[in-house]
Amino acid sequence: MRDSPIFIFSAGWRSGSTMLQRLIMASGNILIWGEAGGGLNCLEETFERYRQMLGDGHATFRYGFGGNGAEQFRNFVKMMENRTHQWIASMNPPRETISEAMKECLLNIYSKPAEKIGFNRWGIKEVQSGIQTADFLKTLFPNSRFVFLVRNPFACMLSIKRRNWIDAADMKDPLSYFLLIWKKLASEFKRAPYGFFVRFEDLISDSYDATPLADYLGIKSLSHGFIEKSHADWKQQNSDNLSFFERNKIRRLVGPEMKICGY
Repeated sequence: MRDSPIFIFSAGWRSGSTMLQRLIMASGNILIWGEAGGGLNCLEETFERYRQMLGDGHATFRYGFGGNGAEQFRNFVKMMENRTHQWIASMNPPRETISEAMKECLLNIYSKPAEKIGFNRWGIKEVQSGIQTADFLKTLFPNSRFVFLVRNPFACMLSIKRRNWIDAADMKDPLSYFLLIWKKLASEFKRAPYGFFVRFEDLISDSYDATPLADYLGIKSLSHGFIEKSHADWKQQNSDNLSFFERNKIRRLVGPEMKICGY
């Protein structure tokens, strides 16, 4: 099962991703690792930069024009003599070689340690990764499964505020910072052509049928009883409520996306 990981992507912080992480782990022999602070995004960006350098020089990529690196490598291999006189400024190994190396990197970081302590399947949960990173992971692991989780932004922002805006405490406008992340990710998740989209509010509802989610993940079942018994929490640091201006700002900045997600 090393080639069929489960990736939990949630729309920002305080969306219930840790609860979903533990719920899936409670279903069987699966280890879902915690977030890497956006590290998966860095891997995706690295892969995209390699793709650019390998690409056609007339093609436009995210970070600029292609470097013809793949062609330069092919020409280099064909040449039997005077190889150093060739133009090799952007020459890189084939894309397949880079993809396989990045796949092995993730397997070494996540799959092998999981296997060592008795888990035959692995996964990762992340709160800062969007569809670009999901697409990248899907190219490495075609049999992977993605759960896209969203929570009502009013609840997310209140929870973040009660934790003193977590990592953005020194920002002038932390509410906008977290809202724009929620907006981007929630919109991408709802429109994703693959994966399983779920709202936190539905997931914890007594009437929620988790069978489709379990079937999608390829596990026997997801016990709703786990949610009822789960008491793990990151204790809030204060009891602040959202102000009138903050609530109004939430409606103004993410209102359309809330409707798309059914809020």
